[in-house]
Amino acid sequence: MRRTFSSPARNHALSGPITTRWHNFTPRPYPMNRIRLGALAMGLSLVSILHAAEFGAIPDPYIGNWAGTLKSKTKEAPVHASVIAYKNRYEVTLRTEPDTRKPAIVVFNGKVQMDQLVLEQDPSPAIPVQQNERASNAVRWSGQAKGDEMTGAFTAGETSAFSLKRIPFQPSPTLGDKAPVGALVLFDGKHINAWESKQASADAIQWIVTESGALEVVSQRAGKRNKQDLRTKENFGDYRLHLEFKLAHKPEATGQGRSNSGIIHLGVYETQILDSFGLYGRDNECGGIYKTREPDRNVGYPAGLWQTYDIEFKAPRFSGEGKKTADARMSVRLNGALIHHDVTVPNPTGGGKETARGPIVLQDHGNPVQFRNIWAVKLD
Repeated sequence: MRRTFSSPARNHALSGPITTRWHNFTPRPYPMNRIRLGALAMGLSLVSILHAAEFGAIPDPYIGNWAGTLKSKTKEAPVHASVIAYKNRYEVTLRTEPDTRKPAIVVFNGKVQMDQLVLEQDPSPAIPVQQNERASNAVRWSGQAKGDEMTGAFTAGETSAFSLKRIPFQPSPTLGDKAPVGALVLFDGKHINAWESKQASADAIQWIVTESGALEVVSQRAGKRNKQDLRTKENFGDYRLHLEFKLAHKPEATGQGRSNSGIIHLGVYETQILDSFGLYGRDNECGGIYKTREPDRNVGYPAGLWQTYDIEFKAPRFSGEGKKTADARMSVRLNGALIHHDVTVPNPTGGGKETARGPIVLQDHGNPVQFRNIWAVKLD
């Protein structure tokens, strides 16, 4: 059963009487430039608060990016860390730069003790580690994270220290972008009449519209697993798509079980959705053209934050006899960053049949991923 609600976040207001008592107050002129600057500052603060509310929040105090310095008696170098949550532990990786494809300096297993995250060196990490004196077994690392600070030390002949601070995530520059004139609005926070069940178009849509105006994947019916992808009733060829999504926090899951979904263009070419924050950025991770091409870099955010996909898709071309004369192509921006630039997509995902026109499909992979602000502009 579908539920539709209005968003209370957009309708709340300050309530209750406000009283002020003035004591010996004498009015005096106030410079207009200060008034303007004050009003501007208040306006910017309000915008920031509202934008943060629309951006979401990470449901864990340690997950995220950190940056700082690594210091010895004679040297100082930049250091970056990513923190990923798994069941009963955290994976904390230190690198010389924020690129998750660079080898690690060290990998920690993190455990929550009291009010802090205690970091113990992982003797056999699953990701590549720099092969130098810092990464040798003779070097011992330890540390802790508390609040917005991470500190620690390592010993390699002499004791050196590292100190980092949390780096806040910034909302995508296209978050909240309005549909331009002529666009097809596929989901506006209320109505789902642009969609139907891919498995059986006559079936009722079991996905729900949440109180905050998000379209959420529902993978069960009558208490049993019931896969239901949604597809647009409209077919597309070449188009530009804007879509916002939020991952569910699933630390107990690994790999493809971590908030998996996808956008399937023309019903056969998939752009992957997954909680792969802090990972390498494979073709089956967030931003990947599934099993076809890795994103140029991993710019995915953790679960709990709203992310954006802005995709320009060009359908394959066929001759009058039905022979393919040109492959599909796409450019993809994830959270505003260009991760695929006019790349060829030679084959459909999972062996589907290629076509010049088809629906846009949102995948049900058994995870309560949320979508909002979906619109498309036809380019053909």
